[in-house]
Amino acid sequence: MGSSEILPNRSEIGDKSFSPTIDRVSLLVLSVLGVLAFPEIEEVLEPSMGAMSGLVTVCGLITVIPLIATSIGKMYVRIRA
Repeated sequence: MGSSEILPNRSEIGDKSFSPTIDRVSLLVLSVLGVLAFPEIEEVLEPSMGAMSGLVTVCGLITVIPLIATSIGKMYVRIRA
């Protein structure tokens, strides 16, 4: 972890090398927001999903949170470049 390398599916822009710090921070913040939003999301899904609403919510959050965090990191790199 000593050296900061380019993340997968990323490229160097010019002479700048970007750290994955923004990706990590956005992943952490979105994870906390996901935990806080879990009861509300589950409650909304419960009428249509029934007992499976908790599982569907967890699977959805596990899928969506990293995608959003990666998008934020890529957007930050493009803005900064």
